[in-house]
Amino acid sequence: MRNGVLPDSPKLLDELPKDGLKELWESEKIPANDDGGLASPVVVGGKVYIGVVWHRDEPSPTRQIGELVLRQLGWQNPGSLGKELVAKMEQTREAIPPTLRGGKLDEFAQKFIDENLDKKQKQLFSGFVTGRFKKGKLAIPLDVLEKLDKNKEQVFPSEEEMKKWLAAQGWNETVQQQIVAAVPPTQRVAEDAVVCLELATGKTLWKTSRPGVPAGRNASSTPVIYDGKIYAIGSSRMWCLDAESGAVVWENPLPGLKRGIGSSPLALDGVLVVNLDKLVAFDAKTGKELWKQDKAGGGNSSPVAWRAGSQTFVLCNGRADFGAVDLKTGALAWTVPGGGDSTPALSGETVVLLSRKPELGLVCYTLATIGAAQRWNFPIDGLRTQSSPIVSGGAVYFMEDNNHYCFDLANGSQRWTAPAQSTIASPVLADGKLFAMANNGNTVLAVKADPAAYTEVGRATVRAQWVPSPCIADGKLVLRMKDSVKAWSLQP
Repeated sequence: MRNGVLPDSPKLLDELPKDGLKELWESEKIPANDDGGLASPVVVGGKVYIGVVWHRDEPSPTRQIGELVLRQLGWQNPGSLGKELVAKMEQTREAIPPTLRGGKLDEFAQKFIDENLDKKQKQLFSGFVTGRFKKGKLAIPLDVLEKLDKNKEQVFPSEEEMKKWLAAQGWNETVQQQIVAAVPPTQRVAEDAVVCLELATGKTLWKTSRPGVPAGRNASSTPVIYDGKIYAIGSSRMWCLDAESGAVVWENPLPGLKRGIGSSPLALDGVLVVNLDKLVAFDAKTGKELWKQDKAGGGNSSPVAWRAGSQTFVLCNGRADFGAVDLKTGALAWTVPGGGDSTPALSGETVVLLSRKPELGLVCYTLATIGAAQRWNFPIDGLRTQSSPIVSGGAVYFMEDNNHYCFDLANGSQRWTAPAQSTIASPVLADGKLFAMANNGNTVLAVKADPAAYTEVGRATVRAQWVPSPCIADGKLVLRMKDSVKAWSLQP
């Protein structure tokens, strides 16, 4: 169903124990984030499946001032701050005396932020401003970082050639030395991989891999299991593997996939639908392309299926709109306002989705074959717009933008709200409780799925990744960690 609700869940803990959850197992090394992507784990038939773009660094004479190096140097594109505010920030930074340190410097930076940045800018740039103020006069000028960003794909044949290029830009020696020191004597290589673990023990049952291309944390597509096969998208391919053995059934190269995606494939009725900047359908058995719809899709939202009588539609929250496409023909049926990375939550003829457009925010539509009628919406101007809502029991639960919400599905009236540091990861509903990641993945929260009141029934420290969604199966909580996968018991 792809709705975040675990059907037929066994009885789980009524409250999370204050001394922490019982850890059951930890897998062997499986990297995440920049080294492995941020796909969520999925469980089918007592097996855990993980899609990984497995990065490693190999010694190399070549040099590249790539995305990771730029992040280390403190680069963030400040364009949306406006030229005047950026100039004021830089003038203030350059005037900071070296004696201003520690807590006093933090207070100084916060005062500048409070006086000069609006709410949205604070969400996006508070860390950036504070970081540059802390570096003071040693911060690399923004025009230098911008030039490096524009040339981040350039590969120099040697360190000497990189140094010659840096010197030719006319930058001072200190700046050049900082850049050289940040560039490692290695090159990033990657392979596309799918790993299968035993749910009971965490033992690796199989791992299948093929050469890929470095894509960092952008390659975070969660695999889907359908009819005994696993379908996954890596850094440069879409492929089908036998779920039991890991044997490759077919694979399609995706040469235009430069940065990887976070959207998960949809499989039903012998068709595989993928959001690859546009909606594309393939024959699930052979991988042959069936249709392509350029006017739907885009972004990282995963497509969902809606059946209306004898017709089946693929619904996708695309880059700019929310649309429906006929599964058989690929014809675009309709589009309505939407757009964003959040996957829609479907319940009968009702769908709820999060739009990146602040004036629309969380929106509820009533579906029909000829269009969708807006029932209600709740404007949200959030820093993040990736988490998906959950629809259950006539209520909509939404955990995003550092708040937890409950709305009435029928009319959108707000039943409750509570502050909580939840952002990208979508929650899971099992045994009447919502499980959500919080505090940048350090904590898992359990909240009653009760429209009457917000009731937290415990939290546990897990120190997991903060983007992948939690997976609950057979009374176990399975999470993606920095370098592994872990499981805890949720059973009484």
